[in-house]
Amino acid sequence: MINRIHSIALIAAALLLASCSDGVITFPVPDPALVRIVNVTQNVPVTRVVFDSTIIADAARGQASDFVEIAAGRPVTFSLGTPTKTFRSNLRYTLGGNARVILFARGDTNGLVEFRREIQDTVLPSTSQQSVIRFTHMAENVDKAYFVEVWANGQRLMSQDFEPGICSPSYTSLSPGTYTFELREAGTTNVLATMTNVLLFAGGSYMLYSYDGNPSATDNISLDIF
Repeated sequence: MINRIHSIALIAAALLLASCSDGVITFPVPDPALVRIVNVTQNVPVTRVVFDSTIIADAARGQASDFVEIAAGRPVTFSLGTPTKTFRSNLRYTLGGNARVILFARGDTNGLVEFRREIQDTVLPSTSQQSVIRFTHMAENVDKAYFVEVWANGQRLMSQDFEPGICSPSYTSLSPGTYTFELREAGTTNVLATMTNVLLFAGGSYMLYSYDGNPSATDNISLDIF
């Protein structure tokens, strides 16, 4: 009886090995991810990020790159630097399929140039009648602007105060239209930065952000949006 059981086990093992060698298990390849780089460094005129040694995203200081498409579901190497110099080449990210990721490049070449924690972007349905917006405070040479409020067309837009490096945790809904955005010193009417005639469209997802307009001057803040 024991010999019979042993024989059955050997036959089953052989059949399993045969079935594994007869075919290859394949897994679905996730749709690519999209990544956008924003250059809010103190002194890097153009940041360049190279993905997997082949895909390039450039961003002038204070500006954002276009979205670039990279592989999802596996580690991807990120090299951060300029068109002629590399600051960081040991960065690896694994992104999910269809992810839309925003990376702020911050810092100073006299110290460390690095990415702020990644921010997940969103896409509204094409039928949406609203627009949505988030804010990220990336100015660093600040005093009165350490804690700021975001205002739109004379009304406070978001209830929280923002300190450097902080992004709003969720999107705020806005009706399509033309807006003037202000950054105010928290708890005061002191306007630190203004951006006028900003047109928001229905179905649009926007990121408003601050950065040091003149890094050598305290509280010299600029605003931009994409």
